[in-house]
Amino acid sequence: MRRMASVLSILVLVPLAAVGGCSDDNQQNTSGAAGAGGGGGGSGGQGGTGGAGGGAADLSDKFKAALFLGSCIPDDGINRWLNRFYTQKSDNPMYEYPAELFACFKDKANGCKAVEDCFGAKAELDPAGCMDSCNGTISTSCDDQLKFTVDCAKVGATCVAAEGGCVIEPLGPVCDPGTFKDSCQNGAPLVCMGREEKGPDCAKYGLTCGPGAFGGGAYCVGSGPMCTQDVSSPLTINYRDGIACNGAKMRACVNGFEHEIDCATLGAGFTCQAGAMGAFCGLGNECDPNEGMDATCEGTSVVVCNAGRIEKIDCKSFGFTSCNAMFGTCGPSVHDSAP
Repeated sequence: MRRMASVLSILVLVPLAAVGGCSDDNQQNTSGAAGAGGGGGGSGGQGGTGGAGGGAADLSDKFKAALFLGSCIPDDGINRWLNRFYTQKSDNPMYEYPAELFACFKDKANGCKAVEDCFGAKAELDPAGCMDSCNGTISTSCDDQLKFTVDCAKVGATCVAAEGGCVIEPLGPVCDPGTFKDSCQNGAPLVCMGREEKGPDCAKYGLTCGPGAFGGGAYCVGSGPMCTQDVSSPLTINYRDGIACNGAKMRACVNGFEHEIDCATLGAGFTCQAGAMGAFCGLGNECDPNEGMDATCEGTSVVVCNAGRIEKIDCKSFGFTSCNAMFGTCGPSVHDSAP
């Protein structure tokens, strides 16, 4: 299965607004002050079994959400979903991860039905053919033999075929990426993605709005020296690329410039850990979440890298019946039908 960029963006970028609005503690200061609540969805309690074949009760909501989404939605995998939940932040409603998203999965133990319950979303093989469309509030997107459907209304959005599926209104003005000049507006990036879109309030995260390390554009950037990292989206902030530790804090490369972050602001119990390619904020260094490795299987248990700590969880405790060793996902799911 190849990456379904347009399809995944529906699920990756759309908040579960229908469940409730974002609370104040969903907004976090990552400038280095300790004790901030988990931004972009709250950190939740970081439970875990430390490698034991345990159940779901002690695991954080983010872990559970990553297990369900990574198992049921091709094809980022559990480890990459979880690392993104911990490290990616945004104020843009199309890119943030609100606490309600994770809370929806808190008590779920019904396999891929959990993703349908929380998002009205489903991925399945459709060898007979598939067409991108909107049918009322239902968005259908296609990739080769895969069909992905989501109930836009269930995620606080509307389905607009001309915009490619689920969108959160009001939409920004139409713009031409070839002629539009990205800029900083009131301390936040304003960019053209076919429509004008606004990025995070950089100062809230201890960052400044300006050009990326290689010049041009508008991004939230660190205020320290230039560092070697490709700039990411101007609409998000990513704390994945750590350079080195300074006690519990990590020197991160944020859009090409250094920024020091207190790891406790990314997750409960997080401290700076030495990784294979620098550093990361996490719970331990038994594994490196930035290596992008897939989860693995041991019988019906899935083995996941949870912020540097290895967790082995029986898929049956989440309502699945098996673990797919090829993809490192719980099943049954669309992965089990892969051609």
